[in-house]
Amino acid sequence: MNKFLASLIFQTWASQFDPAADHNTTKARHTILISVMPHNYPPAVPAALRGPKWGKK
Repeated sequence: MNKFLASLIFQTWASQFDPAADHNTTKARHTILISVMPHNYPPAVPAALRGPKWGKK
């Protein structure tokens, strides 16, 4: 991991606590992180393939 990725991860994490955070910027950061580090995100499953218990414990 380089300094750019570390700062990107930190800024993305910190934006959840900032009420003035820009949603578009946060979404762009997630897009970059998903392409660089896909193992940190759950797979994108289409809604048509999700069962009734999707997201429930």
